[in-house]
Amino acid sequence: MSFAQIIRDLELRLDHVIETAPAFFAAAAFNMFTITGGPILIKALVEYLDTAMTNATTTTWTVNAVAADAGAVAINAGAIGSVILSPLSAGAKTASALAVPHPTVVGVATQAGFGMIAGLGEIACTFATVMAAANRYSAHMVFQKLGRQSLVIANF
Repeated sequence: MSFAQIIRDLELRLDHVIETAPAFFAAAAFNMFTITGGPILIKALVEYLDTAMTNATTTTWTVNAVAADAGAVAINAGAIGSVILSPLSAGAKTASALAVPHPTVVGVATQAGFGMIAGLGEIACTFATVMAAANRYSAHMVFQKLGRQSLVIANF
């Protein structure tokens, strides 16, 4: 096996991380990431508070229109640097906190939250209410490629 082939094989087995830039979001659905080229295994979908949230903003995630959580959870409960973890199932999402177990306790109890397989399409986040103008929020995803051409693009 050539060195180049070893590198290509390793690249398929390793986790990849992608993130959006910190941004302000209005009350609407936003396609945060686009999956192209082939399927992926989503291992973690994390919301990050780049600033303290001052409005009672909630979010809901879908992957190719399939629910990645059971509904909106307030993201304004935590301080700067807080995270919210999607269960990657129709289970309850965690409230914002400075640290969250992965998979979540609810995820382990329901045998969910260990990942989500996704084909080509959009990973969307819906903001139920507008963020305050000075607030900034970013999304982070850990995934593994399931094909050599699989790619995820951050749209923000």
